[in-house]
Amino acid sequence: MKKSNSHLLFVVNADYFFVSHRLSMALACIEQGFRVSLITKNTGQRSYIESLGIDFYDLQLDRGSKSPLQNLKELWLLRKLYHQINPDLIHHVGIKLILLGSIARLGLGNSIVLNAVAGLGSALSQNKESILKRIFFLMGFMFRKSYQHFLFQNEQNAQFFQQLLHLKSLQINFIKGTGIDTNYFVYTSESIQTPLKVCLIARMLKDKGVWDFIKAAELLRSKWEGKVTFELIGPIDNANPSALTQQELEANVDNFYIMWKGAQSPILPFLQTAHIIVLPSYHEGFPRILLEASAVGRAIVASDCDGCKALIEHHKNGLIVPIGHIEVLAQQIDYLIEKPKVRYLLGYNARQVVVDNYTEQHLNQAFIALYHRLLCGK
Repeated sequence: MKKSNSHLLFVVNADYFFVSHRLSMALACIEQGFRVSLITKNTGQRSYIESLGIDFYDLQLDRGSKSPLQNLKELWLLRKLYHQINPDLIHHVGIKLILLGSIARLGLGNSIVLNAVAGLGSALSQNKESILKRIFFLMGFMFRKSYQHFLFQNEQNAQFFQQLLHLKSLQINFIKGTGIDTNYFVYTSESIQTPLKVCLIARMLKDKGVWDFIKAAELLRSKWEGKVTFELIGPIDNANPSALTQQELEANVDNFYIMWKGAQSPILPFLQTAHIIVLPSYHEGFPRILLEASAVGRAIVASDCDGCKALIEHHKNGLIVPIGHIEVLAQQIDYLIEKPKVRYLLGYNARQVVVDNYTEQHLNQAFIALYHRLLCGK
């Protein structure tokens, strides 16, 4: 592939998310000759990112703020930075930054815009009306401009935005997720230690199916207490409207059979010691945690939301259950607890799916090819 001398700007909520989800891609772009800059919130990763040759611009974003004044301040600062940096391509990640960043770009230079939709989230759920949905609809004219492009991880999210914003087919692009380092997330045999561990690894949100997970565990308590633990691993996210509080979580766990272990990093040791990974989410783009669990070779039970179905094929590399059906969720978890050979087969197949389709090399090449194509049409 011909090397580029173009200037690529990532705009991301927080530096730790950039490191976990986009850093490998950014470094691959640098190898291809791109100059890479980043606008994000510095939470302690700035020096590390800059040491890798990436220009860092600190913007103290408040992802959950509903204050018009705060949003206007962030918009003004973004616009000022866009004018200063003057990149060839701006890659927005996340719903809020897609909106604020696209407004900030209006009338400035010739930058191509790529809006990466990782998922709809609760505020843009197809079954809900929201102020955010109305704002996107009213700003549809902005998103239909020729320099605007969208990147989706599944067909259903693309259909939602195409209908809401009346996007042209040429504006719509697909890449499933970001690549997995399969040398780090290496295949690991199940732990022989007991009790067996059934884990949900996610932010503690109602929309991630946390209540469903707890209720399914309760349905199985009489059969498996003392032999199996159900573990919730992940932080509280007060910026999200479906967030659970610490008090709610602590009132529904007993720290023996059902546990909440809070935010953990790195996550790899928890995947390696788990026997089953569960994600009964209500909506997803293309969940990275399922890619990581698959790479380690874990059996997965996931909901039939669009993003999970885009990765998991029922009885091939995991099990799929209907959203919100707690009894079915409990039955499928129970089935995998009972069947170690099935767990092994699903986990082995899951690893192969990642190796064949979702390595860093696969996905980084796909992103670089997309950047080149968009820049060639500039």
